[in-house]
Amino acid sequence: GIEVFILTGMAYDRYVAICKPLHYTVIMSRRTCAIITAASCAGGFMHSFGQFILAIFLPYCGPNEIDHYFCDIYPLLKLACTDTSMIGFLVLANSGSVSLVTFVVLLISYAVILYAIKSYSRESRLKALSTCSSHITVVVLFFVPLVFVYIRPQRTFPEDKVFALFFTIIAPMLNPLIYTLRNMEMKNAIKKLWSQIMGRRGNRLKDIPASHHRAY
Repeated sequence: GIEVFILTGMAYDRYVAICKPLHYTVIMSRRTCAIITAASCAGGFMHSFGQFILAIFLPYCGPNEIDHYFCDIYPLLKLACTDTSMIGFLVLANSGSVSLVTFVVLLISYAVILYAIKSYSRESRLKALSTCSSHITVVVLFFVPLVFVYIRPQRTFPEDKVFALFFTIIAPMLNPLIYTLRNMEMKNAIKKLWSQIMGRRGNRLKDIPASHHRAY
């Protein structure tokens, strides 16, 4: 839940950086960043606490194992010894609406940004797209599996575990790499590493007889 609201706050940060660059340091002050962080934590807590209240008072009298990597709400509801169709609908309205609405809002925000920069010079447009591309990549990697898991009635599939890995482990793990690729020093280091790898491969080719190059 916190990740959802943090990504929304970052979309606002990208909007200010691209559309109001001269006022960026004033608008996105340390106080504003602290407010966004606190609001994200509060929103994530309220989002998860609602599901916790729905699940904690259910009667559980059957097996105590779920086919999942963590105690997610839909697999947990399968253990309840009562009809959970209404709770499943509430979970859909909670997690599903938060995921879908936030995803749509983020897509609209980037449509607004792209519309705003169409009158910029080519160099400015490329710079703006470079600023947005990393965040868009993270949003897609995070929200697409999230929407697949929660925008549906109360059902579970074996694929849910794989998709859950994306928005719980893989996407957060890739975030530092995706964002640092915008750093010029990181780009130069990657280019240097790639040139060294290709140089070593070329040296190996020189050591192989010419008649064997094709097979190599």
